[in-house]
Amino acid sequence: MIKRITALALSVALAAAPAFAQEEEGGGRSGSPFRLDPALDGTLLGAAVGLNGAVFYMDEIAGLNRMDFSGGAYDASLVNGLDRFLMNPYSGSLSDVGTYLSVASLLTPAVLVLAPSDEWLTIGTMYAETVLMAYGLKELGKLCVNRPRPYMYFEDYPQDAVDDGDWSDSFPSGHTALAFAGATFASYVFAERFPDSGLRLPVTASSYALAFGTAALRISSGGHFLSDVLAGAAIGSACGFFVPYLHSLGADGAGTMTVRVAPTGALVSFAM
Repeated sequence: MIKRITALALSVALAAAPAFAQEEEGGGRSGSPFRLDPALDGTLLGAAVGLNGAVFYMDEIAGLNRMDFSGGAYDASLVNGLDRFLMNPYSGSLSDVGTYLSVASLLTPAVLVLAPSDEWLTIGTMYAETVLMAYGLKELGKLCVNRPRPYMYFEDYPQDAVDDGDWSDSFPSGHTALAFAGATFASYVFAERFPDSGLRLPVTASSYALAFGTAALRISSGGHFLSDVLAGAAIGSACGFFVPYLHSLGADGAGTMTVRVAPTGALVSFAM
């Protein structure tokens, strides 16, 4: 389900690409604190798609950094004290509820339909970039770090997780990363777009309640350690904030951002 939503985000971003130039010609929407920019969005989208593609190749095709299961439960004494204190055996029902909450968190930016319809393209493009970047970063983390999930330290670990290789993908928590990406994006963009709205606090509180609920269930279901969800929350929150923040620079005349592409990479400069 999470992968389907990420694929949808990619489709939205690609579908919006032809509109970047049109948005730039219009100079951004009056009243909106955000605007699209061909250079910025091309850079963000290219980086996100490239990251996801590279990780997919290294993991699914090249099979890099795979961890072999040695058989039997792992020794819990090898886990640091804080993570060991919150370790739990596998619970399929709690895992399912955590997935549902994560999806609900990803959908919290739907409240932004309250913005004028001529701003939906900008908001949708920013969110697609946010989700793609968060997904790619958490997948990169899982590729680089082999860490057995907490339930692998108990005798009743799920055999299907061992069979499909998911058992060693504990760090970071992907569900938590995406949940906090949605919560942070919804809270920040809503606050910037509707600074005087009485719904700011309810939107923020409900969005983060779902995100924190996701994190708690990922721990209680035995799917992740505390450090996994903290890392996931950091990844998601960073993407949920910085992607729309970059789109706010220059939208109201407060600052500008320039992206220059060179053979050695991309240079991003800010002017206030």
